[in-house]
Amino acid sequence: MTRSIYQFGLRLFCGLLSAAILVCFPFEAPQADKTNGAIVRDLYYGEVLFQFYRQNYFDALTHLLSAMEQDRVPHHEAEAELLLGGLYLSYGQHRQAYTIFERVLLANEDNPEVRDRAWFFLGKVLYQRGYFVDAEEAFGNVGDRLPEDLEAERYNLLAQVLMAQERFADAADLLQNWDGAEDWVGYSRFNLGTALVRAGELETGAALLNQVGTMSAEGDEFRSLRDRANLALGYAFLQARLDGPVKPVLHRVRLNGPYSNKALLGVGWAAAEAAAYQEALVPWLELSSRDVLDTAVQESLLAVPFAFAKMNAERQAAEHYHKALEVYDTEIERLDDAIARADSGFLVADLLQNDDVDGMGWYWQLEALPDDTQARYLYHIIADHDFQEGLKVYRDLSELQNHLLAWQAKLGPFREMLETQKFAYEQRLPRVVAAMSGNDLETMHGQYAAIEQRLATVADARDIVAMGSEQQQQLWARVTAIEANPAWRTGQLPEAHDKQRVLKGVLLWDLEKQFKHRLWQQQRELKEIGEQLELARTAGRSVNVAVDGIPYRVERLTQRIDALNPRIAELSSRVTAAMTGQVKYLQEVAVDEMSRQRYRLTVYRAQANFALASIYDRAATVTGQ
Repeated sequence: MTRSIYQFGLRLFCGLLSAAILVCFPFEAPQADKTNGAIVRDLYYGEVLFQFYRQNYFDALTHLLSAMEQDRVPHHEAEAELLLGGLYLSYGQHRQAYTIFERVLLANEDNPEVRDRAWFFLGKVLYQRGYFVDAEEAFGNVGDRLPEDLEAERYNLLAQVLMAQERFADAADLLQNWDGAEDWVGYSRFNLGTALVRAGELETGAALLNQVGTMSAEGDEFRSLRDRANLALGYAFLQARLDGPVKPVLHRVRLNGPYSNKALLGVGWAAAEAAAYQEALVPWLELSSRDVLDTAVQESLLAVPFAFAKMNAERQAAEHYHKALEVYDTEIERLDDAIARADSGFLVADLLQNDDVDGMGWYWQLEALPDDTQARYLYHIIADHDFQEGLKVYRDLSELQNHLLAWQAKLGPFREMLETQKFAYEQRLPRVVAAMSGNDLETMHGQYAAIEQRLATVADARDIVAMGSEQQQQLWARVTAIEANPAWRTGQLPEAHDKQRVLKGVLLWDLEKQFKHRLWQQQRELKEIGEQLELARTAGRSVNVAVDGIPYRVERLTQRIDALNPRIAELSSRVTAAMTGQVKYLQEVAVDEMSRQRYRLTVYRAQANFALASIYDRAATVTGQ
């Protein structure tokens, strides 16, 4: 019975992991309220979460791997690792998930939230791989920082681990001392109670099953769990020949629920054990009118004439045996047709004919079967976890094949894009080279250095004339040129001397007054020129790198495309082989199940024939007398 809780756990796994990520790392805009959680600080991680919450798990996985490889999620390393491990785990890649969770543990010893979740997922991987002792240790290392839903699942999985080691008493103590969510406790108690009953500990197991069978339940899922517990408990009492409590327990099973048929059958056998055959006919006749695909209905077709025979109503018994033979013959013929079609390789295509193959991973399961002869015998199979997982694997392989084919189809356009880029490069290269050759940046840089040195000299010497305007410098030259005249030096022109001195003083005053501002302005403009010159040199280097690198880049990308083509083809071939193997596996499982159904019907048919022959023999004996 561990399979039922295992399936339940897998079904909830994605929701729990999603909730844990949402609680700890919700995506919100930088201007949003910060009280509800942390901001996604890396754009690429936000895009991965976007794909994840849209249930595009394959895109989320590939985008996350790409972002991590290019170091584009530096602010979310631990969260990204946990999400990656969870995605791998959902696809059954236990080894990769185990390695990731161990790496997260080593890197986050001082981060209790991340550490506890890593221990939880590590324990889950170990449990699913069957390493129960190691899984118990991992679950035991979880602290008190696990989200509530994951904590509930941890308790449940720990109970499963203990039961897998046949430590039923420890599992019972664990569940007895846990006051977690009633739904998780209910599943755990059901599995433990069933295991204890099978181990021969009827009293302890019955007590647990009775707790589940009498619990309040909301929703079809938990009402079905309650029905299963009552059914298991009733049959346990029936097998132990405890007639008294059988019928009250089985009467707690809903009359129109999925387990009502087996409950009706059990109620009838409980009455038959007490030789109350008239009473047994009431549930059995109701049951015999239901869908014959159910094994309980098939058995009731024999139970009804058995009861009539016990009541010495042999005519009615013979009629019902004939009816049973007709039903069995019809079903055996249909099963033969269904087995033949399944053997022909149409099984998976028939099962998925109404399936919208969109997306891969956690949530998917086959909810309904197509309405055809073959599918009607597979209702029991789709309730089996292994078969559902097998179908999911096939769908995942099919989706992966679609991705590979889509990628392969894109290689041609990518190559054309590279050829276009190469052509554009060859067309533009001469113009770029000509433009670059017309700009002697080294000469410009030398001129800049000379101007910079000249300006520094002016500043140090406080050469105010050098900072004058062109007109001022011309006036200064003319005023000072007079002093070179020989007549000037003789002092023969005193009035001219006075005018020249006044004019020179006024000019010096103006130059001095404007010197600092003009020097600052020239320094600022020179700095801007230097920055532009440096930008030009940087751009020139970038252009040179591009000129030299584009051919290499185009060639490298071309080689990658050429290498990807056979690699994708090889992967596609491997996926096709895996899909073929998966189809064969599912076909064998389905054929085996239908063959078992056919064998059971042939056994019932033989029993009906034997019982009918006995009735005829007794009738012949009476007639002969």
